[in-house]
Formats: sequence, structure tokens, C-alpha cells
Amino acid sequence: MELKCKMSQETDPLVERIGLSMWRVQRKIISGMSLQKELGLTFPQFALLNMISREGKARVVTLAERMEVKSSAVTVMLDRMDAIGLINREQDEKDRRAVVVSLTEKGRMTCAEGQRRSLVLLGEYLSILTPDELQRFADYYDMLDRQER
Repeated sequence: MELKCKMSQETDPLVERIGLSMWRVQRKIISGMSLQKELGLTFPQFALLNMISREGKARVVTLAERMEVKSSAVTVMLDRMDAIGLINREQDEKDRRAVVVSLTEKGRMTCAEGQRRSLVLLGEYLSILTPDELQRFADYYDMLDRQER
């Protein structure tokens, strides 16, 4: 018996087309970043590095919640990042059982370089749009971002 994944017959074909296009573009951009080879990071590790950068100091549990993974998965990523000198770990002053993570200078530089490369790559993908189309595209994405579900 062959099982096929079918979209609900009630699904608008345009919604399906947009969803598939968004997924494909996201995959192309992420694979084009070459972060693992050039910066020594996987994409999830780079996302984690960005989170730590924004927080300044972050608890492992908080990072896991934001990434929607278990603390053990974050710990494995942090072990790799610690081994290449991107992060510092220390006990939380308020709760000695908890670990707080921050970036080293090398971590801050790697994060900044990864962000720069990401924006350059995104700019290359968006360069096919006219300034007017780009503005509308940004407005539409802002609308989607603000939507609460």
C-alpha cells in the first residue's frame, strides 16, 4: 500500500505555492552560507551564537527553550563551540546549579562575520527585486512577523 502526503483539498493552491517557495528559498540561503566550512559552525550553532550575542549572558535552559530543544541538545552544541573558543561558561550567581554562557572575543568576531555573510547572501538573493518590489516584500514580511497566532 502506497502512502502519499497530500495537501487538504481545502488548501488554497497559492498558499501551497508560497509555502513551498519559502521553504526552498530558506534552504538555498542556509546552504549558501557555508558557515560550517568557513567559520567552523553548523547553522544551528550559528543561530545559538546569535542568541547568546543578543543576550550577552544566557542560561542554557533559556537558550534551549528559545530553540525549542532539550537542554542536552544545547549542551552538545555548546561543547563544540567551547572547544573552538567561541564561548565562556560559568555558574549562575543566582542559582549555582545553572550554567550561564557568554561569547569570547573570538565568538563575537565569528558572530559578526557570520551576520555580515548572511546579509550579503540575502542581499544577493533579493537583488532581483526592484527597490519598489523590495519595499513591498519587506512590508509583507513585517505583516507576517507581527501576526500573532
